[in-house]
Amino acid sequence: MRRLKHWLEYQGVLFLLFLAQTLPLTVVLFLGRMLGQFTFSILRIRRRVALENLAQAFPEKTAAELKQIARRSYENFGTMMLEYLRLPRLSATELRQRIRFAMPQEQNPYEQALSLGKGAICMTGHFGNWEYMGALVASMQYPMIYLYQEQNNPYVDALIRDTRTKMNMPSIPRGAALRGILKALREKKFVAILADQDAGSNGIFVNFLGRPASTGRGPAAFVLKMAAPLVFCVAIREPSGRHRIEAELLTFDFSRDDASISEEEKLQLATEAWTKVLEKYIRQHPDHWFWMHRRWKTRPVTSNQ
Repeated sequence: MRRLKHWLEYQGVLFLLFLAQTLPLTVVLFLGRMLGQFTFSILRIRRRVALENLAQAFPEKTAAELKQIARRSYENFGTMMLEYLRLPRLSATELRQRIRFAMPQEQNPYEQALSLGKGAICMTGHFGNWEYMGALVASMQYPMIYLYQEQNNPYVDALIRDTRTKMNMPSIPRGAALRGILKALREKKFVAILADQDAGSNGIFVNFLGRPASTGRGPAAFVLKMAAPLVFCVAIREPSGRHRIEAELLTFDFSRDDASISEEEKLQLATEAWTKVLEKYIRQHPDHWFWMHRRWKTRPVTSNQ
């Protein structure tokens, strides 16, 4: 039964793939918005989760304002899905016409990280069109490896892996993340990670949009272990439908011999640093983030429990 379900889901994705690669871009963007509206208004998939998350993050906004942000968030995700399926037909030139860096090359944090002569952790969130951003960076020949979350549906998983291969985006499956990431950093490569989802009971709790959120230790742990910089970047959708990349370089000067601060405190500070950057962009562009995820599902244990 599960195999049939996966096959039917895959046929739906193939249909969307056909539309995304056949229709004009303006039509694809329109269909992406309609897909998001349909999911928000008719299917209502995780609509309540999204609205509750928004209400907690923006208590000063009215219910109408929160609903509008949520709807646009769904529209952005629907559009991003179809843009992603269109990626394999885009040339490097066409891709660079669709997405650009906001800063000149000499101020590009990727270039700044390269100049340090080390590997780097390159992070983003489920924000804007993160797939376009990854594809652009890959086209610019930065020494990048992408951490990849395997999909439950094996047919869809194979399709995504094939797309990444065509876009020159070598990936490390999360199941083999530790060795793969350390090896890449030792080889002075960049490792791209999305780490803005609930990390469960093993995460570090940091303040995120007004509430403690369990956040993955991995990015900070790799940065500290390898004394590597961290590049945090986001892709922002412009009114024209194009995208611009904004990015920041974060470095951490924790001495290995400094006994005044524990390793756990170092992890906490580094995790808080990149989380604050993500929060800044979310507050600037709240409709760009993936509000339907149960980001605050895991709660910190209190002394009363």
